[in-house]
Amino acid sequence: MIASGVIHFVVLLAFALPWAGAVSLRKPITFGLSIGLLLWTVGWVIDRLPNKPRSEKALGTTLAVSGVIEVALITLQAWRGVPSHFNYSTVDGIVVFVLMGISVAVLSVGLLVATWWTFRRSPAQPTVRLAVRAGMLVVLTGLGIGEWIIELGNDFFERVGAVPDQVLAGEAGVPTFPHAVAFHGIQLFILAAILTGIVGLAPKDAQRVVRQTVGGYSLLLLWSVVQTAAGRAPSDVLWPGTVLAVIGAGLLAAAALALFLGWRHHEPPRIPDAVTETPVPSAL
Repeated sequence: MIASGVIHFVVLLAFALPWAGAVSLRKPITFGLSIGLLLWTVGWVIDRLPNKPRSEKALGTTLAVSGVIEVALITLQAWRGVPSHFNYSTVDGIVVFVLMGISVAVLSVGLLVATWWTFRRSPAQPTVRLAVRAGMLVVLTGLGIGEWIIELGNDFFERVGAVPDQVLAGEAGVPTFPHAVAFHGIQLFILAAILTGIVGLAPKDAQRVVRQTVGGYSLLLLWSVVQTAAGRAPSDVLWPGTVLAVIGAGLLAAAALALFLGWRHHEPPRIPDAVTETPVPSAL
């Protein structure tokens, strides 16, 4: 799916195709990259949970198949020049949207099970445990925002009788903005946990860095939701709600600074000097 997203991006650039619109190749790009990266991350999480081969296989297969079906249907419709979402004007559009709805529902159940699993049988390392649990909860928030997007799109079709080029909340709110933010916080949380180990932070400092990362990003997610619900575009930052983004960015900056200072003071393991041995004269 990630490779498909990259290929479609190259095609879009090579032929100067439009980014906006209900039938743009933007959809195979964004869905391929986003869902591919999300499933790759969830696979990384599953690998670090207590070993249960049958459960891992069932969950991994469910997530992979449902994700592939959704992205494949979106890609098919984009190449046909037919809207993949909220297309109730033709029979094939309804069928595709229903099939996508089923695949999304199965994918959502799989993510719910994965989240439950991370709390039931969590990773042993404290920083990774915090990153994984917080990340999966943020992913579930993204699923809720996705349901909000569906309701807004359906309301638009009922009022106008056409597929929206871009689903909006209010005058200029873009709900796909917090939707994307929610789906990709887990990668940042896991990266922070991994980096604390690479730079050799003490356990207490490492936990603080991951907490700052989770807290800062969560505030940014909250800001993106409030921004959208208020009908404001993502770039419209001149209002009081932006203070949430400022505080969140400050926490992320503090975490990044702690990692940088830890890296500056980290001493790599020393290689012991070679032991000089006195050669033993040969008996010959």
